[in-house]
Amino acid sequence: RLWDLLIWLPLNVLQVLSFVLVCAVLIPAALLVRALTRSARPAMWMAHHWWAPIVVGGGLARLRVSGRESLRAGQAYLVVANHQSYFDIPVLCAALPPPLHFLADESIRAAPGFGHFGAAVGMIFLRKNSRFGAGRAVRELADYLRQGRTTVVFPEGTRSWDGEMRPFFPAMPAAAILAEAEILPVAIVNSRAVMPRGGGFLFRPATVEVRIGQPIPTRGFAVEDREALTRAAWEAVNELRGGAPVRSQPAVQPVAPARGDPI
Repeated sequence: RLWDLLIWLPLNVLQVLSFVLVCAVLIPAALLVRALTRSARPAMWMAHHWWAPIVVGGGLARLRVSGRESLRAGQAYLVVANHQSYFDIPVLCAALPPPLHFLADESIRAAPGFGHFGAAVGMIFLRKNSRFGAGRAVRELADYLRQGRTTVVFPEGTRSWDGEMRPFFPAMPAAAILAEAEILPVAIVNSRAVMPRGGGFLFRPATVEVRIGQPIPTRGFAVEDREALTRAAWEAVNELRGGAPVRSQPAVQPVAPARGDPI
């Protein structure tokens, strides 16, 4: 709405300028630290403690996190979350403890500044429309999980226009099965109220919630079970976000002993 836009435009301009300033300082610092240490961990620490809280606060958002007691120290998880907004990335970066990796679209790598920052903090880049790229990303993600690196994926594949959840793609749970890593369902609530898809940098104040669920084990499952695990993860995230209940399903059970990587 024009009136609403005119009222918020001066503040939004200041927010964008401050965001650019913060990135102009922290991104080169993260790249320098990554080059000196040859590790993504210090850069991830900076993203968790500095970049993400500043971006969330600059968006005039209040962050509430519940369910942290589900996390076990030293345990690597495949974090599956619903995706409403670009704001989800700093929100999860602030809410979940480092080290924390993200799976991102290959197009993010080409984004000025942010692509370099993503590389510095250990993002895994995936070509959505490439079967080879997807298979490579699954194998690389499985290796990350075996090394104890918790990684966030948005299995809907894109941001929601209306806040409703789309079906999850089953490729990423296959990586959790290969690595025998637990799947951690996480629901993000109300981030699109701060920064909706298609709204550019029109930030609005809101309270954003991150609700962490109970981990879903994958040990003993085969890659052929990925559809069932994907459905279980979708239902867990949907329940956490307060979505409409789905018809009760039998407990997920492995259909065959785990085998080698067929991807």
